[in-house]
Amino acid sequence: MIGDGSTFFSIREGTKGGAGADNSDPFAVPPFSKTDIAVHIAGGLLNLTCLVLALLWLTAHPALLVQGWYWTLAGLALGTYIADFVSGLLHWTFDTWFSEDWTGVRRMVLLVREHHIHPDRIFQYRLSHDAGVLSWFGLLVSAPVVAWVLTRPAPAPFEAGMVLAAVVASLEIVLMLEFHKCGHRLKRSAVVRALQWGHVLLSPGQHLRHHSGHHDRNYCIITGIFDQTAGRLGAWRLLERIVSYFTGWTPRENDRVWLHRYGRLPGAQKTPGGLRSQGQ
Repeated sequence: MIGDGSTFFSIREGTKGGAGADNSDPFAVPPFSKTDIAVHIAGGLLNLTCLVLALLWLTAHPALLVQGWYWTLAGLALGTYIADFVSGLLHWTFDTWFSEDWTGVRRMVLLVREHHIHPDRIFQYRLSHDAGVLSWFGLLVSAPVVAWVLTRPAPAPFEAGMVLAAVVASLEIVLMLEFHKCGHRLKRSAVVRALQWGHVLLSPGQHLRHHSGHHDRNYCIITGIFDQTAGRLGAWRLLERIVSYFTGWTPRENDRVWLHRYGRLPGAQKTPGGLRSQGQ
């Protein structure tokens, strides 16, 4: 079933299973190696184990969620905010600093560069493509909280709220690329539109701002709420100044090379494309 990754993981347009990447597509990459697949599976299993432990703990202490309903609501909001921040941080990092010449991150760099040039290709990627890797980030957020709560002798509503926040954050981080797709669909159900209006889901109008100009804003791809708060206050530019100060690197240097190559820099194309007008 898994083999060299040509069936379960290799779904890129222009990617040849087993033989390597199709050189006619500059964004094509070889299929996942056995090591890549092992990393995906390990991340998924470890994060799933952490989530199961957290859910079992919540199931054993349901009264805490009711008694401390305010911590329950805070946990839901905090978990979503943290997940949105993590999605933006990852997006910002790959957009701003990394290059396809860096072997360890080449696959993901090409994916994000491709997305700026061919936004609709995002619909070619299934959940299984990146859920395993994203599970590691979900685990990084949730595991410390779950481990802390499990060692507490007398659980309280606050702990229940924090466990709920960890579960929400982890799940949303794993599913961030599916949330991202919501920002590329113009044909949506009334329920989805309502959730987007309430900033529970990423909306096309909000995400389109990222696909314009220099692609240097609105990085978050789950709800976009971090962009609307800390992002508006200059969080991303502050982080860029800090990194540039200590490293001397130039923000978005590699991304500008790709955008220039395809005529996507400001002035070369007045109307950014890439939002689907039909349902997916």
